[in-house]
Amino acid sequence: MASPIRQKGNAFPSALSLCSTNVSSDPMPPLKAIIFDLDGTLVDSARDLQDATNALLAEEGLRPIGVDEVKSMIGDGAAKLVERAITATGGDLARLPEFVARFLKIYEANASRHTEAYPGVVDTLASLRRLGLSLAVVTNKPYAATIDILEALDLRIYFETVIGGDTLPERKPHPAPILMALKRLDVAPEAALMVGDNYHDVQAARAAGIRAYAVTYGYSHKPHAELGADRLIQTMSELLPLIENAGAA
Repeated sequence: MASPIRQKGNAFPSALSLCSTNVSSDPMPPLKAIIFDLDGTLVDSARDLQDATNALLAEEGLRPIGVDEVKSMIGDGAAKLVERAITATGGDLARLPEFVARFLKIYEANASRHTEAYPGVVDTLASLRRLGLSLAVVTNKPYAATIDILEALDLRIYFETVIGGDTLPERKPHPAPILMALKRLDVAPEAALMVGDNYHDVQAARAAGIRAYAVTYGYSHKPHAELGADRLIQTMSELLPLIENAGAA
C-alpha cells in the first residue's frame, strides 16, 4: 500500500463540477464533498470481522464461518452481523444482546489487525483533498472501531468528519448519518456524492438527496446493477479521473 501524502498548508484549491450519468445531460452543481462508506469501499475488513465472529462462536460451541460467508453478513452494523452469524450457525437468538456486547469487546480490541485499504484508496483520497474537496466517512461500523482502523491505516488525516453506526440512533439506509455529515461539512446535498458498495449506501444517499456511486469490489448483498447507483466503478482509482473530467463523465 502506498504511503499517504500528508498535506502542508492550504493545498486545497477550488471544488469541481460533476455530471451525473442519468439520462439528463444538464450539468450538476459544483461538487464540494464526497462521503465514503468504510467496509467494502475504503477497506477490506472481512478477515478481522471473521476472526472476531469465530471467537464468539467458539465460545458458544458453534461452528466457525468462512470469509465469504462473513462478507455476505457485513454492512448493516455489528448487531445485524452477529444476528446473521448466530442464525447461520444455529445459536440462541434470545441471547443476541449478550452476543453483540461480547462481539464488540473482541472486535474492537483487534479491529485493524488484518484490515487493509483497497488498492488506489490512499492515492485517490490524497488527490481529492488536493482538488479542494471535503471528505467524510459515514459507516454502520461502531465509531471507535472506525477511528481505530482509519488511524492504523493512516487514513484519518483525509477526513474532516466521521460518522459511525452508533453516532446517531439511525444508521444507513436512513439518511440521518449522511445529513449530519453534510451539516458538519457545511455542504448542501446537491453538492455532495456518496461512494459505497452496498444497497444501504445508495438508499441512504437517495433519501438524503445526494448522488451515489457504487464500487463493484465490496460486500454487496445484491447484484451491483440492481443497486440503483448513478455509476458503478471497478476500482477506487477510477473515481479521480471521473471527477477531474466531469464534463466527459
